Amino acid sequence: MKKIILLSLSLLLLSSCSSKKKPVKEEITQKEPTKEEPKKEIINTIQTLSPSEMELKRYLKLYLSQLKSLDADSIISMTYPKLFRATSKYLYKGSIFTMANSSNVNIISFDTSISKIGKIQSFSNGNFTNIAYTSVILIQFLNPDLYNTEISLNALHSTLAKKYGQNNIYVDKEQRTIRITKHEKLLAIQERPYNWKFLGDNPAYRKLYPQFLPYDILNQI
Repeated sequence: MKKIILLSLSLLLLSSCSSKKKPVKEEITQKEPTKEEPKKEIINTIQTLSPSEMELKRYLKLYLSQLKSLDADSIISMTYPKLFRATSKYLYKGSIFTMANSSNVNIISFDTSISKIGKIQSFSNGNFTNIAYTSVILIQFLNPDLYNTEISLNALHSTLAKKYGQNNIYVDKEQRTIRITKHEKLLAIQERPYNWKFLGDNPAYRKLYPQFLPYDILNQI
């Protein structure tokens, strides 16, 4: 079965939260997460945009709002449809539903800020560009059996810090919450006569790009 590419939110990096496996009992050398939560500020660096870029930004903000609400049908409707030549739309939708209805974790907040809209470029059937944005997600563990020891929480913190950077992860042991700050990338594609659609731009997605992206986009990214 082909590997299923998940949402640009990457929430399923925490799929171990719903696992029945016990925390790995290994020595943790990382310092205990601080109890005083550092303040995070997301800065929007976009300045003057052209009319076409403003239209794109409007669709992008709508797409990000749908990610926040985990509205599966709306997310899929704004996802570049040719992605589903390489992965299952049914399983993609199911992963969103699982996150939205999990009894193990609760998404307390999901905030985003657009940091860059690239120059819109043309290809044989429309336009495309690169998008950069920052997301901050706050997740609470609902299941008391998940990460219920100091060692397991420190291990989780260490794993995520290696992936996203030490300063982008904060674990509150008392509240059983974790905050992840991520710098995300998207491709925005407008194939005539349709509106803008979006596609995650990261190593996992890029492995699938040759299966469905037009060659004249592949040759320019």
